[in-house]
Amino acid sequence: MKPSKNISQTQVSFHEGDLLRLEIQIAKRADMLWQMAGQGRGSDLIHWLQAENEVLGRYLGPEPPVEALAVADP
Repeated sequence: MKPSKNISQTQVSFHEGDLLRLEIQIAKRADMLWQMAGQGRGSDLIHWLQAENEVLGRYLGPEPPVEALAVADP
């Protein structure tokens, strides 16, 4: 399940079945994070976003440093 990237890395495409598998992996990781945090209320979005970042990071690689995203002035 390797996504295809274009040269600019701004577009990534997955097949529909891959998206479902990714969502399941994210949900399982978010649940694990929630359990590790003591199963409290009110932090579900934080756990989901952390899990999403971890799972997608495995497929897309590390984020570029902030300096690489800055646009130089002419």
